[in-house]
Amino acid sequence: MPSPISRPRLSLAPRAGTPAGRPAAGTRRLDLDVVRGIAIVLAMGWHFNQNPSGNAVVDALQWPGATFGWAGVDLFFVLSGFLVGRLVLREHQRTGRFDAWRFSVRRALKLWPVLYVFLAVYTLVGLRPWQTYFWQNALHVQNYVGTSLQHLWSLAVEEHFYLVLVILFPLLTRRRVAPKVLVGVLAGLLVTALALRGYAVITGVGETWIQWRTHYRMDSLAAGVLLATLSVYWPGTFDRMLRLRWLWAGLTAAGVCCLAKVGNSGPLGDTLGYTVAYLTAAAFLLTLYRAAWVPRTGWLGQGVAAMGRYSYGIYIWHLLASQLLGIGLTAMHAGTSTPAAQLAKYVCAVTLGIVATLIVERPVLRLRDRLIPQAHLPARVPPQAEADAHAAPHQQVPASAVA
Repeated sequence: MPSPISRPRLSLAPRAGTPAGRPAAGTRRLDLDVVRGIAIVLAMGWHFNQNPSGNAVVDALQWPGATFGWAGVDLFFVLSGFLVGRLVLREHQRTGRFDAWRFSVRRALKLWPVLYVFLAVYTLVGLRPWQTYFWQNALHVQNYVGTSLQHLWSLAVEEHFYLVLVILFPLLTRRRVAPKVLVGVLAGLLVTALALRGYAVITGVGETWIQWRTHYRMDSLAAGVLLATLSVYWPGTFDRMLRLRWLWAGLTAAGVCCLAKVGNSGPLGDTLGYTVAYLTAAAFLLTLYRAAWVPRTGWLGQGVAAMGRYSYGIYIWHLLASQLLGIGLTAMHAGTSTPAAQLAKYVCAVTLGIVATLIVERPVLRLRDRLIPQAHLPARVPPQAEADAHAAPHQQVPASAVA
């Protein structure tokens, strides 16, 4: 286990003496599924809960989503950066190389089928002119040119992140850059994104563009990669961080209070608001990651984790489900913000997301794993690291089929 002063290189070979073993196919991480579940509930709440239902209990349950549900995307970003970062760094650490082509094709087959089927279905439904969303989202430029399907902006940020990763990481590895330099680059991205948001506020850039555009939002993903770098190259330090559960839980609570107060609008929200969002997300991830108490939450944790297993499909399809339900309720002269209507929105969104996952995503992933299997890894792999490396963002399939 390298110490911070041993100047390890990105070309480090697998450590001697690591326990052998690999989890069985189908292994999932409950803690990470819970994080995904919380993220998707927040994101749906931001879109569903903006109008009071008239019921005090329901409105109290809706308060987190209605108040800071936008930060659910930042939670996805941090988790994505962490898991994809670990996947890439572990592959290079074990094999001495990074197969950018394999990574790119596997990620495309993971993310694109559900998205493109959604775009096709949305076009057939005809709720909006196809020119206002189709080509923008198909080419992943919607966060720069605009789109009428506004919730899909975050997919473009992630696609741009993957593109930069497959271009820059091979260059870094060929130059045998020290992990400390990688940490410095990532820390620089955190500062740069905040500075760019500050400059955008000063120069009058609109709040929507500050929220959407990749160069303003790259810090959330970079924060996740930074945690991944610490966990791969300084695992002892990372493990000591994980033992500070109460600290991270306290910082999560403080961050939530700050998000509820500041939000993501106005000069403060447009700049520091997003910084607080990813710091809160990172603290929440460290609170749950490998925590022994998560499996003891019983049916509650299992229910949230179940949402997380289908989070990608739910996120893509949830607004269409809500819109179709709203059209039906309006046609029946029924309220669209009543407690029953709110419950129906969630039920329809989750159901449609599960259906899309089962009939589109999983068959494609099974085909992908036959045609482009996961890169071969040496047998001497820590069981914990192997499970982490395969638990990719928005995973709804056996762990061995991701990336």
